[in-house]
Amino acid sequence: MLVLSGTLAADGVEAFRSIARQITERSSIILNMENVAMVTSAGLDALVDVSVYARAHNRRVIILWADRDLVQMAEITGVYRHLIFAQSVEEAKMKLKYFT
Repeated sequence: MLVLSGTLAADGVEAFRSIARQITERSSIILNMENVAMVTSAGLDALVDVSVYARAHNRRVIILWADRDLVQMAEITGVYRHLIFAQSVEEAKMKLKYFT
């Protein structure tokens, strides 16, 4: 599980992409978003990018405890289908088994 905090915005997305890609080359990943205060459009783009990258490597990225604004932004921008959300650790683990 990768625990994120603060804001996922333009100034931090390259570091996030790099770390998340390194992990997803070896295994699927659960992103704990509980302490993420805000995700900008650049942050959402990075989440989609990492998710697509993981799928290309037969891995998955599960977004755990995303706030309502992030889910809504994903729906409005049409990228929801590229992301997998979970509201509990148990649900995230079940989705990892189901989607891989």
